This record gives sequence, structure tokens and C-alpha cells, in this order.
Amino acid sequence: MSAAIDRLVALAKGQGMTGTLVCWTKADVWTFEGDMPDDIMLAGSADPALDYFWQAANGPHRADKGFIDGAAKVAI
Repeated sequence: MSAAIDRLVALAKGQGMTGTLVCWTKADVWTFEGDMPDDIMLAGSADPALDYFWQAANGPHRADKGFIDGAAKVAI
């Protein structure tokens, strides 16, 4: 459980975005369609519990960016 990721998920859902929690080998990841809105990017960047990540497109997965709480192994 990650309070920091929960706050970002709540912001996204508050904007009408629909997310799905996917269990990956290194972390549980909240996925949303489209780009992350600027206000969520700013909130994630300001939270010291979170690390920014960028992933290149590979196979069936699109390029993506987001935040991870490494201690809790949860990302958005």
C-alpha cells in the first residue's frame, strides 16, 4: 500500500479517468489511458516518496512515464 500513489490515483479518478491495477513482477502498476495530466505530474514530482520513471516502448507496450513508490512496490 502506498499513500503517495493512492493520492495520485485519486487525482486521476477525480478527473474522470478510469484505471486498472495490474500486477507485474517488480511492482503493482495503476494504468490509465492517455497521457498523465500535468497536475498529476506536478503532484508526483513534489512527493519525496516517489521516483519518476520513463519506459521505452517494447513489444506490445507503449512508451510510458509515471511514478513509483519503490518501498511499497506500487506505481502509476
